[in-house]
Amino acid sequence: MSSFSTTDAEPDFYVEGCESVERWENDSESKDRFAAFRDELAAHIRDSSDRPLGRRESQWRNDEWLRNLWYDLFGPEPAPGDPYPVPPDDWGRRRYTPYMEYGVSDRAEDGTEPERAWLAARGLTHGDLRPGASTRPQPEDYQERLERLTREGARQAVPSERWSEPS
Repeated sequence: MSSFSTTDAEPDFYVEGCESVERWENDSESKDRFAAFRDELAAHIRDSSDRPLGRRESQWRNDEWLRNLWYDLFGPEPAPGDPYPVPPDDWGRRRYTPYMEYGVSDRAEDGTEPERAWLAARGLTHGDLRPGASTRPQPEDYQERLERLTREGARQAVPSERWSEPS
């Protein structure tokens, strides 16, 4: 996931990656690696197992960033097993992603062919997009879920989680 974590510093790299998915999925040399990446990303979303990069970033915010990445790369269907999928109608309207911010032109007439294809694959147009939030409020059962996943060994606790400290 770290290769996509430099979004704000290198937005062109992120946009290029989002526009390269079809090529990676169809290229005989990269399709197996890319399928493994897709499976790993889905597992991180399902298990909250990708640790936040910064000490001040919450696991929930990190999980939401991964959902944005999934949408930007693979489209509106949630990752398999996503326990908190974003409602489909929220994307592009109440929910804004890095690709929407950096990869979509302000005006439709300035759009590129890859950009138009990306929007069409998600059932969106330039007119649909409304800047919105990149995350939602944390669900009430989220902390209990993290604790259970940690006990089951699906993820490692981050230092700020109360159950990560030895008794």
